[in-house]
Amino acid sequence: MMSEVPQGGSRRGVLVIHPGAIGDVLLSRPGLFAVRCRFPQHEIAFLAGESVGALLCEAREVDRVFPLESSYLTGLWAGPDSLCSDFRAWLGNCDTAVGWLSDAEGALSATLRASGVRSISLKSASSADLCTGHQASRYLDAIQVSDIHQIAGTPLPLSPVIRERGRLIVERLIQESRHKVVVIHPGSGSPHKCLDARLLVSVIESLLQADMAPLLLEGPADCEAVERVLETAKLDVPVIRGLDLSTVAGVLSHAELYVGHDSGMTHLAAALSVPTIACFGPTDSRRWAPLGRAVSIVAGAPCTCRGWSAIAECRERVCLQIAPERIIEACQRLLAERRTVPAT
Repeated sequence: MMSEVPQGGSRRGVLVIHPGAIGDVLLSRPGLFAVRCRFPQHEIAFLAGESVGALLCEAREVDRVFPLESSYLTGLWAGPDSLCSDFRAWLGNCDTAVGWLSDAEGALSATLRASGVRSISLKSASSADLCTGHQASRYLDAIQVSDIHQIAGTPLPLSPVIRERGRLIVERLIQESRHKVVVIHPGSGSPHKCLDARLLVSVIESLLQADMAPLLLEGPADCEAVERVLETAKLDVPVIRGLDLSTVAGVLSHAELYVGHDSGMTHLAAALSVPTIACFGPTDSRRWAPLGRAVSIVAGAPCTCRGWSAIAECRERVCLQIAPERIIEACQRLLAERRTVPAT
């Protein structure tokens, strides 16, 4: 990955492409930090999902966003004539493009080169020749960066406006402000990564007995998972729903603790330095563990299924048979550690 000082009065650009989901993008933050360090005087543009891109832009980890939901990436695949005029003009001022995706036939690279981009590095973080274990390290290796590393627990900064927005939502949901908020996310990107609702209900009941205030977090695909917990609990547990990602981040920033699965929301909580319990099943925590200052991994027996088709058909789900006592113990430990951390 080349590094050059922009010439002339205009600010040159660097394009970073990441077509992954929220959790994958958050695991690439050390890679984004490395790009920023290599190109401190350039404008860092991020071609990624709109919600997570906006969050990182608000945090000033990138400078502008080209939303994945628009036609920017499809235009790059189709050729220079398919690019919108504004994007093509921006690429004409771009020195370098890096991306975490495969371009085996070179179509995307050809479009970038024809648009004026001089240095191009595109590689999937799933490439077989990447030997490092954790996904964050694979993102770094894919763009050939090994000498610059962001501290894994570097918190994702939020603006006062976002934090205040989150505080007001929590205030509306929690009747007594003295109660410490614990956010529980029953869903994930796949139902095959989720604990049985009865296990989560045992955790919720323990939190209530400890005078905590549990809140359920419902994302766009989590309706059924949340409903199963509510039906099983037979308790009035407030639900956070219908919020954009930045506002969810604002809510999470006021939580004393977070409990979830291998999901984008779990990665977000960890990135915000919220004490996070990540319950892993069929996915490997050695590769996909969230990056954060206070993360506790709880997992069942090792998954023996080969591939997602086998996982989908599995009925035993031994990898998700996690005793609720283990999760409750992890909750107690993280809360105790939070109380003993000196104020900064």
